[in-house]
Amino acid sequence: MSTLTISDKERFLINQEGQDFSHEAKTFIKIRELALKNLKDLDFPTKKLENWKYTNLRGISKIEFRPQSAINIIAEKVKAHKIPNLDAYTLVFVNGFFSPEFSDTAEEKDGKFVVTNLNTAKRKFIKFVEPYLGFQTRAKDQFFVNLNSAFSQDGAFVYVKAQQKLDKPVHIINLVDGDLVAAYPRNLIVAEKLSEAQVVVSYETIDTASALSNVINEVFVAEGAHVQMDKIQNENKNTTHISADYAVQHKDSTFTINTIPANGKLIRNNLSILLDGTGCTANLNGAICLNGDIHVDNQTYVNHAQPNCDSNELYKAVVNDQAASIFNGKIYVNKIAQQTNAFQSNANILMSNDAKANSKPQLEIYADDVKCSHGCTIGQFDDEALFYLRARGIKESTAKKVLLEAFIGEVLDKIKIEAVRDYASALITKNFNSKN
Repeated sequence: MSTLTISDKERFLINQEGQDFSHEAKTFIKIRELALKNLKDLDFPTKKLENWKYTNLRGISKIEFRPQSAINIIAEKVKAHKIPNLDAYTLVFVNGFFSPEFSDTAEEKDGKFVVTNLNTAKRKFIKFVEPYLGFQTRAKDQFFVNLNSAFSQDGAFVYVKAQQKLDKPVHIINLVDGDLVAAYPRNLIVAEKLSEAQVVVSYETIDTASALSNVINEVFVAEGAHVQMDKIQNENKNTTHISADYAVQHKDSTFTINTIPANGKLIRNNLSILLDGTGCTANLNGAICLNGDIHVDNQTYVNHAQPNCDSNELYKAVVNDQAASIFNGKIYVNKIAQQTNAFQSNANILMSNDAKANSKPQLEIYADDVKCSHGCTIGQFDDEALFYLRARGIKESTAKKVLLEAFIGEVLDKIKIEAVRDYASALITKNFNSKN
């Protein structure tokens, strides 16, 4: 008599089941069905894969993470995770589920813009959702992308009509509350021709419980449109956060994304940008300040598919204790993408002997009329600058703080919304002060 056994992956997927998606339109059900089909042939990524060689997911599949709706969450807990002094449309999600009582949706007259949750948009604004949702995320070989596509509960929907501008930013707050929670937020941002939008996405935890946050952000930037997205990751030391950000840009558009991984256990950010029109500009920035044993892995891919486009990447990391920072960035220039300007820079400061930083900037170029560069640095403090400050009577801890804030400040200055910039700066300063 034989005993039937199932793999860790199969057990993990079984734990994600039980949600009812039958009310969705056929288009969206097909996305889930395709993702489930892909998952049958995939497994959790291992360090044997080149893009995962520095990040170990061992053990995650053995933890019984499950989708859980929030129970008895109170307003004070939500308020504590709002960004001070930020005037914005606010969308709150707890464990991946929409919380309308804490949210501020907007459906502007004449359809100038829509700010609501994705499940509502699937019903009321399907013509704005259907052409875009899942368009970028049908990769058969991406385990966590397919995991989100199969089990996402809800997310934010931001739509800006052609030639319109959001009158204030949208703040998407993702909270995790409870133990062994699996949350699958999915956000869709669509900016039509010549429109403008600012979106802030923050990730926070209410308690110290263990959780898995698996996120997808899909962004579509039409001709001449401008979109800025600020991501702040401030989860607890027991949370694994794996996100995939996709952006498609069309002629003369600009997309800027600023990523601030402040706290967590393991953070993996996958960022993919397609420059699919002439005259596009993409700006990718990251400010990383780590202590304890937090592990942050930033993966970027910029595809210059059309001529006359610019991309700029600036990632800076300060790493202390046993923390680790990884940057793996690739710029791809298609053979028709002449007159491309693409620049990539990654700088790291190690604060302790046990801190780690791994950097792998890459260029893959098939056009001959281009200006492309990449570079990375990994080192200690600038001894001359430290000596200069110490010689003027500034104590060592203060001098280090000044130098570190100046180092990271170059990235923080890319955040245009003052309240968001101040909030991100405060989180980083807190990390500085915890060790100095």
